[in-house]
Amino acid sequence: MDRLSQSAEEASFNAWPALKEIFYDGWLIRLAGGESRRTNSVSVIGRPSHPLPDKLAFCERIYRSHQLPVSFRVRSLDGPALERHLAEEGFSAHDETLTLFLDLSCGAPHRVVPGFRIEARPSPRWLQAHQCFTGRSQRQTRLRARQLDLIALPSAFASLSCDRQIVSVAYGVVHDRIMSLQWVATHPLHRQQGFSRATLAGLFAWGVAQGAVGTCLQVLASNTPARALYRSLGFDRELYRYHFRVRE
Repeated sequence: MDRLSQSAEEASFNAWPALKEIFYDGWLIRLAGGESRRTNSVSVIGRPSHPLPDKLAFCERIYRSHQLPVSFRVRSLDGPALERHLAEEGFSAHDETLTLFLDLSCGAPHRVVPGFRIEARPSPRWLQAHQCFTGRSQRQTRLRARQLDLIALPSAFASLSCDRQIVSVAYGVVHDRIMSLQWVATHPLHRQQGFSRATLAGLFAWGVAQGAVGTCLQVLASNTPARALYRSLGFDRELYRYHFRVRE
C-alpha cells in the first residue's frame, strides 16, 4: 500500500472508532454492537502467519460470542488468498465502496457561508439531525454517540442551518495531514440545493486550518447522487476499493 492510501486508511479508522477491537495476527477485529459493517468487521492490517482456517474459526467464535454475524472487509489492495478462501467458505460479497481523495492544496472550495457552524463534539441537536436525515433508530444513534466519544484526534462536527433549522451535517477528523470526512447527510426535503456542498466546503476550510493537505471519504459505489456531488467537488482520485464478505 502506498503512503497516501495508508494515511487515508488510518484516518478512516481513527475517524470512526469501534467500541471494541482485537488485534490478531495481522488482522483487526472491530466490534460496535452491529450498528455498521465498517465497525463490525475484520480488516487486514499486517502480514498474517497463522493458517486461514484457524483464523477464520477464531473470528467466528468472537463474533458469535457478541451475537453478531462474522464479516470481513476486503480491500482491492489485499492479496487474493483471503478473498478466495471466504468465497469458498460461502461468504457473499456486499457493499462495494470507493475511497476517494481530494487534494486541498489545489484550490478546492473553502468558502464558509452564513448558517455554517462547527462544534468540537457532536451536540444532541447535531445527533438528532443526523438521525432524522438518515432514518436511523434511537438505539443506533446512542451506539454512534458512544463511538464518536472515542475519537482522540482533532475533529469538527459541522452543520448548516436554514431558517434556524439544521438542513445538513457532516464531520471531519484530521490524521497525518489527511482529513477523513464522515456521515455526510442532508434533510430529505432540502437535497439537491447545495447544502451538502456548502457544509463540506466549510469543513475543507477547517481542515486546511488544522494543517490538512488533503481529504478522503468512503462512499458506496452504488450511491450515484453522492458520487456525483463528490466528483463535482474535486474528489477525482480513487485510492482503493473494498467490499464486505458476510456469512449469510
